[in-house]
Amino acid sequence: MTKIFKILAQFFSNLWNFRSISKFKKINKKLHTEVKNQDKERAQFLHEFRFYLRKYLKRDVSGKYIPIKGKNKAEIYSTIMAVHGARLKQLNLTFTENLEIKL
Repeated sequence: MTKIFKILAQFFSNLWNFRSISKFKKINKKLHTEVKNQDKERAQFLHEFRFYLRKYLKRDVSGKYIPIKGKNKAEIYSTIMAVHGARLKQLNLTFTENLEIKL
């Protein structure tokens, strides 16, 4: 008797919450696609960013940290924030004064 009552209670609970469950499913699908798009944009931006650094510093920058030789950290930081600061904020990336990008 209690099993039947639990099954009926679950059925009516799901029936009662059907609209909210379907709304959450739609929202989750949209969020999933947006997260994928943002990851693609971040990867593309990081590629463009490394290309810019190679051009600006005139040396290979393939790792997480930027090697500094010949230029001041503050000068590099201010130049990068002036050029790419808005895009970094848009993609929720932070560029620290130690010249590293954090997600």
